[in-house]
Amino acid sequence: MTRKPKALIAAALTLALLGGGSLAAESIIASQIETRIKSELPKATGISASISLIEMVQSLFSDSIKSANIKIDSYALKGNTTETSIEIAAKSISKSKPTIIGSLEVISTIPAATILQSAEFGDAEIVDNTLQISAGPGGLGRAILVPKFSDNQIYFEIKGISLFGNEIPASSLPADAQSQIKEKSLRQLDIPKGMKLISVSLNTQGLSVTLRGTNIQLETLGSSL
Repeated sequence: MTRKPKALIAAALTLALLGGGSLAAESIIASQIETRIKSELPKATGISASISLIEMVQSLFSDSIKSANIKIDSYALKGNTTETSIEIAAKSISKSKPTIIGSLEVISTIPAATILQSAEFGDAEIVDNTLQISAGPGGLGRAILVPKFSDNQIYFEIKGISLFGNEIPASSLPADAQSQIKEKSLRQLDIPKGMKLISVSLNTQGLSVTLRGTNIQLETLGSSL
């Protein structure tokens, strides 16, 4: 097919979509993405995908989908029963199998309740994007912990201790206090091949871990998570 007929068809499709068929077209393409995700990540539930109007038209004449955003409400991580929610930003998604994703960002969030239960700190609570626990004589103070990562490990680090309205910085604490907190909270992550851990953060929703990678095979990702 020559470029001119392709351009005319694309223009006609665009007009049709703008004329009221965009929701139906988006639903069809999103459904195809959701089906592919479900086949590769069978443990996932509550899968939803979205793609922009312009990229819907472009994908009709391409071997790949330019970009898509995918959300998964619940996914049990490999090797345990921890349920997480996952947000995926994918670019250059091949239509053929194996499904190769040119650029991928995955944000996996472990629920706050799970973090508090597994933290092994008696009265842990999330306050202002930090984990706070009792500290000092009689538990009168509050140790302020923040999530950190190194290589494929995540852990908590003492930012400081709040006592009677004053904050004692971590640099003023005994050296072994920091190492004890790290050792107690340290967790090893099984990072999918080709992905890299780039950040961790804590909020009222839970602990979010962000991974990025390029040229990722969806099937490999599914077997690794």
